[in-house]
Amino acid sequence: MILFAVLFAMVGCAMGPDFVRPKPILPDHWQNADTVARSQPSSALWWGIFNDPVLNSLMHRAETGNLDMVLARERIRAARIQRRAASAESLPSLNGQAAYTHERLATAGVGQVLQPLLGLSPGMQGQEPEGVSYTNYSIGAVASWELDLWGRQRRLQEAAKAEFSAVQADMDAMHLSTQAEITRTYFQWLWVSDRLKQAEKKLERAENILRIDQAVHAHGLLASVDLGSQQALYHEAQGEKEELALKQASLHRALAVLTTGRPDAEIPELAKPANLLDVKIPKIALGIPSDIARNRPDIRAAEARLHAATATIGMAQADFYPQITLTGQISLDALTVAELGWNARNTSFGPTLSLPIFNGGRLSRQLELRRSEQRSAGLFYQNVVLSAWIEIENLLSYEKFFLSRYQSQLSLLKTGQARIDALGKQYQRGDISQRELLQASLLENAGEANLADTYVAFLINAVNLNTALGKNYL
Repeated sequence: MILFAVLFAMVGCAMGPDFVRPKPILPDHWQNADTVARSQPSSALWWGIFNDPVLNSLMHRAETGNLDMVLARERIRAARIQRRAASAESLPSLNGQAAYTHERLATAGVGQVLQPLLGLSPGMQGQEPEGVSYTNYSIGAVASWELDLWGRQRRLQEAAKAEFSAVQADMDAMHLSTQAEITRTYFQWLWVSDRLKQAEKKLERAENILRIDQAVHAHGLLASVDLGSQQALYHEAQGEKEELALKQASLHRALAVLTTGRPDAEIPELAKPANLLDVKIPKIALGIPSDIARNRPDIRAAEARLHAATATIGMAQADFYPQITLTGQISLDALTVAELGWNARNTSFGPTLSLPIFNGGRLSRQLELRRSEQRSAGLFYQNVVLSAWIEIENLLSYEKFFLSRYQSQLSLLKTGQARIDALGKQYQRGDISQRELLQASLLENAGEANLADTYVAFLINAVNLNTALGKNYL
């Protein structure tokens, strides 16, 4: 009794270390961030910073059509069920039971003794029965409750709650990743559509030049070698157009799958493609580096799993100590259904003490394993934070590079357009031939293509930077 009193007095203790939120190793400021003020966008949806209504429509369509998002929501439901199941472990259990048994005792001596007790007719004088048969009816209930003396159940609930938080963060990461993939694919589709328009112009100009060269060659004023060279350029432009058309169709199918789950789905918003250069490149608010530990879903998931691993240490330590289970049972047992009543009741109640004495070192190894898992979870958390730091710094440096490159190419394109305008006036005055004007226009096509390449890379870098910072995703 003294032992039980001491054990009950210790209820409320929880074995194992308490979780302490880690302090991520991050810089005080971003090394590659510019000094330009970056205002936080007013839109609650992160992709709203691009100010593109088609992109907004695609995102809303994906909320119900994207299979990854549907799967993420189902995983959240499963984790929520798991958390509730862990909470139920600390509650008492009550099980009802009913039984029907028909037994036959084959021993003659025992059968003879039980025969009058069971109310059976006696056999012939001096002749023992070969066996006695009887039926037993039983109905009752059993209740049990394991006392959480060492906090094992509380640590189990703590670990389940932390794992639920990790699954939620995983869902947020999948949500953000899918949204980013939709945005990148949409921008790539705009880029290919823009390039396709430029390729059609290039093919038209190459065809006009080829027609002129064929006419000049027919009059013997152009060598066959030069004509063949121009024919090769024409076929190259034609092949480029066909390849871009294939890429556009492929990206259209990718967008259809990402937003509706079907590659053959129609997307009316893409019927009239917007101009790539009309998409706004935002200045994304960076915040301080320590913000990413709260914003990035992968870091939050790693922290939650470190929390869960810490809680399991307490569970393993609690297994070394005694377990007390309170058990109560009541049943009604009778030989006939009519006799089932309160007078036929059987009851029992009392605590059961279980103490591990020898298990071959299994509990010790289990505790060592849990501690190793906690250390691994801590190292994984540090690695996730470090990877996020590197990723953001790289994206910031690329942002500078793409901005400088875009400005340089835009300046070159404006200079080239001014040159084309001047050549156009010379052509109207008759100072140069149409072929010279068309040849110069082909160079303009190359400049426009280079500018589009840089612009789409700039846009995609902005998407990647936004997701790397763990911006809002709902």
